[in-house]
Amino acid sequence: MRETRLWSLHILVLPIIAVLLGAHFAVMHYAPVFYGMSVEKAREFSTMIERGKSITQLVLYILLLAAGLYHGMYGVRGIIRELPLTPTLAKLVDVGIIAFGLFIFALGTYVTWWTYSYKIGG
Repeated sequence: MRETRLWSLHILVLPIIAVLLGAHFAVMHYAPVFYGMSVEKAREFSTMIERGKSITQLVLYILLLAAGLYHGMYGVRGIIRELPLTPTLAKLVDVGIIAFGLFIFALGTYVTWWTYSYKIGG
């Protein structure tokens, strides 16, 4: 039952990833179409900081990070767990995947928060 829930969540995050990644691509890569600014201007540090001050961006990027990490880490776990592992090694893989995922989530959240709270000029 637990594996069914984890796998279902793995599949259910796909539409979330698609929508949030689509929004990210629209902002970052199709700026001339949607915002009337050049792609170079959309990628400038000052523009990134200005965009990062939005609470909406903060929340959406953290949600994208969480959904993408869960989907990816669960997929990697599934691939590794298909190998002939002892129960102890299988548990070690699970713990390692969780620890690595939490580390990357913390790092990504820190960078997103840093952008949100960055003080221009100091």
